[in-house]
Amino acid sequence: MAQPLALMGGAFDPVHHGHLIVARSIAEQKGYAKVVLVPSSAPPHKRPAQGDPADRLAMLRLAIEGDGLFEISTVELERSGPSYTIDTILALRQLHGADRPIHWIIGADMLEMLPTWRRAGELVELAQLVVAHRPPWTAGLENLFTKLEGAFTPEQIEGLRRHAVATPLIDISSTDIRRRVATGRPIRYLVPPAVQRYILDHGLYRQGQ
Repeated sequence: MAQPLALMGGAFDPVHHGHLIVARSIAEQKGYAKVVLVPSSAPPHKRPAQGDPADRLAMLRLAIEGDGLFEISTVELERSGPSYTIDTILALRQLHGADRPIHWIIGADMLEMLPTWRRAGELVELAQLVVAHRPPWTAGLENLFTKLEGAFTPEQIEGLRRHAVATPLIDISSTDIRRRVATGRPIRYLVPPAVQRYILDHGLYRQGQ
C-alpha cells in the first residue's frame, strides 16, 4: 500500500515552533515519511490572515529549510475564493491518483465545527482526518466524537476515533506572536530564528497594520 500523503493546513500567520513540533510528533507516531504543510488563502471558518500570502509562504519556507520531513503545497494559495478543504482534497486526488491514501491533520478544537465544513461527509470519505489532541481537549475528546452523531455515519466517527493522536502541549499561538510583535515584545524561542528575522526585517505585524 502506498505511503499516505500526510497534510497539515493552516494560516501559518506566522508559522511557529508549536506547528512544527506537533507535525513531527504526529509523523513519528503515524510513521509518515513526509508532512506537507498547506498554507491557506482564505479560511472560511476563521478571520482572514493578517500576513500577506507571499510573506506567510516565505516564512514557512524558512522555517523548514534543511528539514527533510516537511514539504509545502501552495494549492490553496493558487486558488481563488475560500480555502475549502474538500476542494483541496479533490485537487490533490487529481494530482496523486485515487489509490494514494490522503491523511489530513486537524486539531481536536476543529471537531465541533466539522459538520459545518463544506461537503463534510464526502470529505471524510475522500481523506482520513487525523485528529491531533492535547490538554484540555484530550479529556473531552469522547464527548466531541459523541457530538458528531447524526452528522456522520458510525463508521466515519469510528475512523476519526481510531486516528486520534495525542500531541505535546505547546502553548504557543500565532495570535500571541502577532500581539507581541505589535507591542514590541520579543518572540525569540517562539518561532525559528529565520522566521524571527524575516518578521523584523519586513516590519510584519506592527501596530497600525
